[in-house]
Amino acid sequence: MPIEATPGGPSSDSYCTLVEADAYHSARGHNAEWAAASVEERERVLKWATRVLDTHYRYLGTRASAEQALAWPRRGVVFDGARVSSTAIPSQLRWAVAEFAFRLLQEDWTAGLGPVVDEGVQVGPLKTSKETHVAIPAEVAALVSPLVVPRLAGLGSFQVVRG
Repeated sequence: MPIEATPGGPSSDSYCTLVEADAYHSARGHNAEWAAASVEERERVLKWATRVLDTHYRYLGTRASAEQALAWPRRGVVFDGARVSSTAIPSQLRWAVAEFAFRLLQEDWTAGLGPVVDEGVQVGPLKTSKETHVAIPAEVAALVSPLVVPRLAGLGSFQVVRG
C-alpha cells in the first residue's frame, strides 16, 4: 500500500513521503542500496521507521488533534527559537525517518535488542564487559533529539506545559 503522509491525517503511516526520502538519499550519497530497493520495500521501511520512532520517543508538546494517527503534528513545540506549526512535520523528523528507513534496509534494528556495542575496559589480562544494545542508530537519535522530552537520570521524565 502506498504511503499516507498527510500531517495530522487519521490514516497517516509515515512522516516522510517516498519523494522526500528519495531526495534525502540523493543528497546524502552512498545510497546505492536505497536506490536499488523496490518502491514497495522503501515504503515499507519508511512506515516501519515512523512507527518505531513513535513508540521509542516521547515528543515535546501535545498532539495537535485527537483524530491523528501518528504522534506528529504537535502543539507547543519550539525548535531553533521558532514555534513549530501545529500542522507541520519538522524536517528533522522527516530526515530521521528517511535515515532510519535506510538503516532498516541494511539491518533490522528492531529484531531483538538491536546491535551490541561492547563498552568494556581492559586492564592487563582483566577485562570487564558492559554490553549496550542500541535500538536506534546514533545519527537518527541525533536528528530526533531536539524534538523529544529529555530523560533525567534516575528521575524518569517529565514535561512542563504552560496553560
